Amino acid sequence: MPSKAAQRRLIPPLDLPPRPRVKQARSELSTSRLLDAAAEVIAAGGYHRMTLKVIGERAGYSYGLVTERFGSKEGLLWTLVDSMLHDEDGGLVIPALGASTGVPALHRFVAAIREGWRRRPVHMRALSVLMFEAALPSPILQDAIACLHREMRAVTEAVVRAGIVEGSVPAEVDAAQISRTLLGSLRGVVFQAMLDPDHFSLEQGFDDLDHLVVLLLTNN
Repeated sequence: MPSKAAQRRLIPPLDLPPRPRVKQARSELSTSRLLDAAAEVIAAGGYHRMTLKVIGERAGYSYGLVTERFGSKEGLLWTLVDSMLHDEDGGLVIPALGASTGVPALHRFVAAIREGWRRRPVHMRALSVLMFEAALPSPILQDAIACLHREMRAVTEAVVRAGIVEGSVPAEVDAAQISRTLLGSLRGVVFQAMLDPDHFSLEQGFDDLDHLVVLLLTNN
């Protein structure tokens, strides 16, 4: 079970010696390929069908390397979820917010997730599958997704509060309520688009979320 500190940052702390640049580059490449393989497996069959052996074979590496890199199936899960939030290359939410606040920040939040679906649909689908599966009895998976949602709510709430302080958002706005409403609406949009893509446009859903941001932060 990850420590509280690791849960806050999502990646279990690693105590590794410095590596030469070539080895480090190879390590980063293999990690990226393993995470891509994990996303593909989860998107197609879910977390509970994922094994380290299958991930290694799909990425072209040994089971031993997967175990060395992540320690366990749970360790791979935490790393994959964290990479979707924070990595400069694959981060799909937090890096896009930058220093913006208020309405512009929440528009960037929506835009980051929209771009994630355009650029890395397999990873985004895998993340959504994990969220669905977290409703089943699975403490590790529930912890990972709950931690992800807490961080997303905290980030969006913080930028709304910052907008209030700067004066760009009305003082009477409830930042926590806005955060809950936006994240809940986002989940609903993605869920409908995944289940009924012929009759529900994900792009239109993101447009609706942008409109919702304006309504929430200007017409309370």
